Amino acid sequence: MIYDTFENFGKYFHTGGPLHRALTFAAAFDPSGPNGRYEIEAEDIFAIVSSYETSLASQNSFEIHRKYADVQIVIEGEEKIEVWLSGLKTAGDYDEIKDKESLEAPLDSAALVMRPGYFAVLYPNEAHRPGCDYRGKSQVRKIVVKVRI
Repeated sequence: MIYDTFENFGKYFHTGGPLHRALTFAAAFDPSGPNGRYEIEAEDIFAIVSSYETSLASQNSFEIHRKYADVQIVIEGEEKIEVWLSGLKTAGDYDEIKDKESLEAPLDSAALVMRPGYFAVLYPNEAHRPGCDYRGKSQVRKIVVKVRI
């Protein structure tokens, strides 16, 4: 997992690499663009732009992915992404199409505060629970770039 500000993403990824391309796309994204899926490199790198209201952490589930890393960027609003690195029990079947498996929540977890100017890279099998209230409800607009690993 990597969590930092946009100005530092060049420290982590070499120019031209897939995660660098994902963050370059997000940095150049026009915030007035519509929600939906954006093809960057077919099924290897694509972005999903969405808008939603955050909710209590207890109303969201932890998830992992097997094939893709998530590069998460909040364009508007703020949210908390709870994270847990290993050892959670499966709470549902793996969805091959969504590359998503739900997990039971731990008793406690670490949290990333996501707001404009920050990014998080969550690698396959790193459990995360996005969309959580940080300082109450927030209307969020977000880019999640999926990068095949």
